[in-house]
This record gives sequence, structure tokens and C-alpha cells, in this order.
Amino acid sequence: MNKEFIPYEQALELKGLGFDEPCFGKFYYNQLEIGGNWCNNDFKEDPNIFISAPTFSQVFRWFREKYNLLGGVYSNASGWAWEIHDNVGGTHRFASEYTGDCLESGMFTSFEKAELDCIKKLIEIVKKK
Repeated sequence: MNKEFIPYEQALELKGLGFDEPCFGKFYYNQLEIGGNWCNNDFKEDPNIFISAPTFSQVFRWFREKYNLLGGVYSNASGWAWEIHDNVGGTHRFASEYTGDCLESGMFTSFEKAELDCIKKLIEIVKKK
């Protein structure tokens, strides 16, 4: 079940971008706890101890709805890759590239690695806006 939730580092960055959707998990001192219904606003007393833990699907939906960015992972004969498009109109914006986390071709050895790298890129894009 833990594989459904994004890592703590990305949850922390999303909190900084204003992510505050209800989540079934939370990070408590960097450790994932599943169960309940949490939002970052629930942790106003000590926001450094608790951070809501969204699922991968929640994060992709949030970027799609809030920033009009549609991220997706696909496979081909060389492995897994990701692309980011505008949600409306489908204009291509970004694609996997060699980052050190993937093969030199820009392809990843697993869906999960490509999915996480796509989320990291979405966070980077929004931070630059």
C-alpha cells in the first residue's frame, strides 16, 4: 500500500506549492502513516511534524486541475518514459531526458521511476512560474 503514496520529499515540496487536498495518509516525522482524512491545513499547530501524503494519482490530478499540466508515463521497446502536455489542447511541453536517474536514452527501467521523475519535473515547472 505504501507504493501508492508519493515520497516525503515531494510531499513537502507540494505543500510549499499549496497542495492541500484531503489525503488518506500523512507523514509524521518523515514516516508514512496510512488512515484518516488529512489536509495540510489540519496541521497548523506544528506544520513541520505533519505533512499530508497524497497518492500519485492525486498529484497528477492536482497538476492537471490547478496548473493545466497533464503528465503521463508510457512504454516502448527501450523502457519507460514520461511526457507533459497542456491539459487543454494537448500542446507538448516536456519529455523525459537523461537526468542520471534513467538510462542514457532518457528511458527508465520501471514505470515507478518514470512516474516519480515526471512528478519531480511538474514540481520544477510550477516552481519556475
